[in-house]
Amino acid sequence: MYSQEEMIRVAKLYYEMNLTQKDISERLPYSRATISRILDTAYKQGIIQVKVNYPISSLQQLEDQIKDKFSLEKVFVAPVYVEDDALILDDVGRAVAHYLYEICQDNCTLGVSWGTTLAYVLPHLVPKKVNNMKIVQLNGGIAKNSYSTGAAQLLEKFSEAFSTGYHLLPVPTIVDSELIAKVMTSDSSIKETLELSRESNIAIFAIGTVSYKNILYKGGFFKGNAYEELMSKKAVGDICSRYFKEDGTLADEELNNRTIGLELKELRKKEYSIAVASGKSKAKSVIGALNGGYVSALFIDELLAGEIVQLTSGGQKSESSKVI
Repeated sequence: MYSQEEMIRVAKLYYEMNLTQKDISERLPYSRATISRILDTAYKQGIIQVKVNYPISSLQQLEDQIKDKFSLEKVFVAPVYVEDDALILDDVGRAVAHYLYEICQDNCTLGVSWGTTLAYVLPHLVPKKVNNMKIVQLNGGIAKNSYSTGAAQLLEKFSEAFSTGYHLLPVPTIVDSELIAKVMTSDSSIKETLELSRESNIAIFAIGTVSYKNILYKGGFFKGNAYEELMSKKAVGDICSRYFKEDGTLADEELNNRTIGLELKELRKKEYSIAVASGKSKAKSVIGALNGGYVSALFIDELLAGEIVQLTSGGQKSESSKVI
């Protein structure tokens, strides 16, 4: 009999990545005849239907290691059956959607950031009627070029799932000066939205890394060599467009002062502060966020979790109460 892990792995390669049985036999230690039998068994057991169907499972040992080291309320580590970024993110996003269904209750306020990672949560949101629920954007989402941040679309999908309205923050997330930031945030409607984001008891956000693939860089928020200067200041990641170092402290005070949105320190006050990330390249970014105490619930994948454990093993327990 074949294990559930074997059947899921082969089914994903065959149906979701469109590999032939010959291709799979060259990648995995199975003959084509064995692959055919695995697919047949997976179908009979209900794993293969119209799509690859499998339960949301997690890796307890990795979860416990990270949870204990950083004193988190919840850690979910999605198994990696196939090393494909989209497939991995889809599994992580599905787990996040189920968690939101559990914790979103009457009179709650959900704060939502934006980015490509959070988009993988949307297909898995389960409709739930929640009385007097509010949804608010955590940081400005207007890009400075034609590149879309997708902020409005995210809020719209979340509001549809929970049958409620949403509050947009229709400003750029980073502006040219602290003075401009102060003027924009003095507007009554912007001020009200920012206040609502501070009052939210649930916050969900992706942890970004400092690379040229970052949505903030692509969105045109950095001019000249400003991004290279940020890198030189040892920034490892961002949450809600605010950059931090590996120890969790702010990477650039001046940049932070001209960023519009929820302050990082406010995340420590949330009942639920939910971070989503995927990929080994984000290990130091996630470690920085955890060291800063900005996360209470972490949703990541197996490869990223393993890298975090490896980078933090052998050292003393990370501090999670640093002051900005």
